Amino acid sequence: MPTPLTIITSRSLRRLSLGLGIFTLIASVVSFSGWVFDIPRLTSWLNNEMSIQPNTAVLIILASIAMLLMQFGYPKLTLSLGGFIALGGALNLLQYMIDADFGFNHQLLFGREWGYAATMAPGRFGPPASITFVLIGISLVLVGLGRNAIRYVPALALVVVLLTMFSLLGYLFGARNFYAIPWLSAISMPSAVMLMTLAINLIISIPQHHPMLLLSERSSAGGMARTVLPMLVVLIPLFIWLRTKGHERGLFDLGTSHALSAALLIIAVVTLMWIALMALRRREQREREADRRKDEFIATLAHELRNPLAPVSNAISILKLAQGNTDTSIRAIEIIERQTAQLVRLVDDLLDLSRISRGKMELRRKRIELASVIHLAVETCAPVAESARQNIIVKLPEQSIYLDADPVRLAQVVSNLLNNACKFAGQGGDINVLVERHGREVVISVKDDGIGIPPNLLNLIFEMFAQVDQSLERSQSGLGIGLTLAKQLVELHDGSIEARSEGLGKGSEFIIRLPVTVDQAAPVVELQNYNSERVANRILIVDDNTDSANSLSDVLLLMGNETFISHDGEEAVAAAERLRPDVILLDIGLPKLNGFDACRHIRKNSWAKNILIVALTGWGQEEDRRKSFSAGFDIHLVKPVDIAELLKIIASKNNNEPPIAK
Repeated sequence: MPTPLTIITSRSLRRLSLGLGIFTLIASVVSFSGWVFDIPRLTSWLNNEMSIQPNTAVLIILASIAMLLMQFGYPKLTLSLGGFIALGGALNLLQYMIDADFGFNHQLLFGREWGYAATMAPGRFGPPASITFVLIGISLVLVGLGRNAIRYVPALALVVVLLTMFSLLGYLFGARNFYAIPWLSAISMPSAVMLMTLAINLIISIPQHHPMLLLSERSSAGGMARTVLPMLVVLIPLFIWLRTKGHERGLFDLGTSHALSAALLIIAVVTLMWIALMALRRREQREREADRRKDEFIATLAHELRNPLAPVSNAISILKLAQGNTDTSIRAIEIIERQTAQLVRLVDDLLDLSRISRGKMELRRKRIELASVIHLAVETCAPVAESARQNIIVKLPEQSIYLDADPVRLAQVVSNLLNNACKFAGQGGDINVLVERHGREVVISVKDDGIGIPPNLLNLIFEMFAQVDQSLERSQSGLGIGLTLAKQLVELHDGSIEARSEGLGKGSEFIIRLPVTVDQAAPVVELQNYNSERVANRILIVDDNTDSANSLSDVLLLMGNETFISHDGEEAVAAAERLRPDVILLDIGLPKLNGFDACRHIRKNSWAKNILIVALTGWGQEEDRRKSFSAGFDIHLVKPVDIAELLKIIASKNNNEPPIAK
């Protein structure tokens, strides 16, 4: 599917925009059908002989289609329709300005003789509507032109809102003289509603510019604007309308009505200010609480990073002193391996949460057997359980269950829950994993007999940085983000997760519910482990960190490869031309010439066509990956690299297979 033209990251705003587009499309089609089938009531919502003109309905239909195309990313069609709409409005306005009749207004009248009230000529929409169509058409053209042009769209749409609001207020207060001045306000009720809806939709669709920038931002000003503005827009016309109706019915005289209006407006404004200030106060309290949790999180992060670094440092000292003692060296290496994996897991969890919060997490769904995911998660957590002499008891249904899911992310969810259970189940505790199918959903339960969860924390346990054990001397590790990450990953799979506990000392249970694939035939692809393969390649390693480059070179040499090392971008380009390597492992942040530019320089040469160039960097955001592929990298890996994964990628080159993008 093409990329949307606008930048609506909020799902609710996107749904609202699509809903408004569908509303105007249906309303305009129904109104136009009134002319086709000779049903005046469909063209005049107030049944007052002021009908929406057929040309108006057609242009609104086209504008509605353009709005929907805009959301689904069709710039050329949006631009073309916008140009046609602007031209239609401009030609109609030109007829009034030069007192001419171009004839196109009569083409869609179907010989009807009704619906001409407050029109200056049969079939024509008035000058105000002409101006709004010009503005809406220009706005759609600007959207089609791209990001630099759309900054002007909200301002044009606001002008349309003001023009149509003037007309709609006339209908609200029964000001028929409004429509005796066609140049000023002659827009039929259906036309005014639909045109205003189109304008509001344009404003909503550009959330990166004001006024939506203020209304949608997560700030105190944004919160106050969202609270006060809608109420003011509704309350002020409502009070004036009530006063007018009361005066018309003789309930009070003109002076009393003015006094009542003033009193009600004062009460309304004070109430609105109070509501807004209370909302602002609650927001500030939440922000203070969030800041407190962030401070605790930073302290916890420092603690958790030091925990694995301490044994790594000790293991390095052991290796220096081991002096050929193989058993001691092996134990030290195992310590480094375990603690490095813990460090990588902490960093990966943080990055995953960042991606999800920015809407950048993409699932790689496939049809998988759930049992394979459960076994992989249990296998991942087995060392932790064994060290605490805990028992992980797994009960699976006899019949296989297949899901449409990302196997890696789903295994990550179950692993997080198992790790959480291992932390709090205590020495020798039992952890039960139960999988059951209930109709069209599968229920996964992870239950332990550990310390449990206090009732007051059950509703907060999935919030960012939440910790059950908040004491300074707590012995269990963790950043308080594992359950948050698990919840968000489950929701990305269209599922749900809940926590249950009868209280402290009574254990806890986490229950996941996921939709089951309707087709339960055996999946095409199963989870499988990769066995490292020895490959022989000429590999150029480019990294300004000497230790990182040398250690990676040593590993690849031990695997039978021939390696070369460069420490800056210019040196890398020269080395690549001189050595013509099979593989280049290229860092991004390099002196003299960064990795992106170095890759571009290398790719310019015909001899570099078949070189596998891998970005090996600490930068792992989606934008970094996009820049890598744009610069000519074949693949983007984040440090510390999994050697087995790297060897698999290099082996794919030897087998003439495309590398797997990460």
